[in-house]
Amino acid sequence: MLLVSGKEIKSSISMPEAIDCVAKGFSDFNDGLFHMPQRTIMDIEAATVLTMPCYRKDGKYFVIKVVTVFDQSSIKKDKMVDSSVLVFDSKNGNLLAKLDGDSITAIRTGAASGIATKYFSSPLSEVLAIFGTGVQALTQIEAVISCRPIKKVFVYSRNVKSAKRFSDHIHNLFSIDVMPGKVKDLKNADVICTATPSEDSLFKLDTIKRGVHINAIGSFKPSMKEIHCDIINSSKIIVDSLGACRKEAGDLIQAKNETSWDFDNVSMQLGEVFSKQEKLNDLQKNNTLFKSVGLAFQDLVTAEAVMHGL
Repeated sequence: MLLVSGKEIKSSISMPEAIDCVAKGFSDFNDGLFHMPQRTIMDIEAATVLTMPCYRKDGKYFVIKVVTVFDQSSIKKDKMVDSSVLVFDSKNGNLLAKLDGDSITAIRTGAASGIATKYFSSPLSEVLAIFGTGVQALTQIEAVISCRPIKKVFVYSRNVKSAKRFSDHIHNLFSIDVMPGKVKDLKNADVICTATPSEDSLFKLDTIKRGVHINAIGSFKPSMKEIHCDIINSSKIIVDSLGACRKEAGDLIQAKNETSWDFDNVSMQLGEVFSKQEKLNDLQKNNTLFKSVGLAFQDLVTAEAVMHGL
């Protein structure tokens, strides 16, 4: 059995390659080419455990990802998420590899936001706002700057020192202008990414400008919420999976429960952009929100690419 580290994964697939790979995955998902049971969620002491299986029809592999998300009050504050992607031979069931799940998750989640940014944000987008300072936030930035001519990034965190440290890290990695953001700076943001475990909305409608595109990838349980209901009601909503978001996307579930918004208002699933190009011009005239809870096929297609590159 191969043990594949995060460093090896990152060296085997670039973000532009991941965006292309995951885009093909979304198209195949829209065409019904994956067997992907709903993920299971199990609460344990000070953490939540998720298991996510997937198999591509006639594929070489099937995968199961196991993710442990620790509570903020946990003693493991230095690492809030720990995960592994197990890769099996679909012909005989043999376990072939254990991949660092944190890296796979960050890359494929960033790639999904990159696809949404490519299709729904203004091509002239130059300012990005990022909420969160973890590994997911880093790949959100990497994906957006792969798709748009970003010149400035504002970083938002409840911890000022963390925001400054992360800003310096991003500046050193990508040689762009990065700094901790203030509320007033959101009015300048063309693209906003949220990658937090928040249970309260991170900003309000009157703090953002018209025509902004938002990638909301942090919440994955009904109790979690990053995006204010007013923003959801005033935006065109794109989801990774309507079925999964109905069960897991706390932002949308709470908007449904508390306002007149309903899941019938969702404009499209992300995989539909490849077959419904005529709808894009209409969507791009509005605020757009891509809500992602993460899907196991994204892990599978990314793992396929990594295994091919080893």
